[in-house]
Amino acid sequence: MLEEDCVEQSLKIIREYLVRAFPGFEVTEDISDPSICHKFTLTNATTSEQLKLKIGWPRLSDNFETMERLLVHSDVAGKMRENTYYYW
Repeated sequence: MLEEDCVEQSLKIIREYLVRAFPGFEVTEDISDPSICHKFTLTNATTSEQLKLKIGWPRLSDNFETMERLLVHSDVAGKMRENTYYYW
């Protein structure tokens, strides 16, 4: 599988994880630095609270088959709740 395909699969898994972990938040993406990182912004429509997640390209190109486990094991959602801007 090509690296670009792995990245797309990883992004899909991350999107699904964020939607499950933050119900009621809208997920938007910033791909202004596609070869460096990918950024997600989660906004709560009711409270206007924003959380941001920045993921480095090396992590995105990891084996997507373990991405869900990495997200859960690293407690990305918990760390995002503690820090409104989290780099993973």
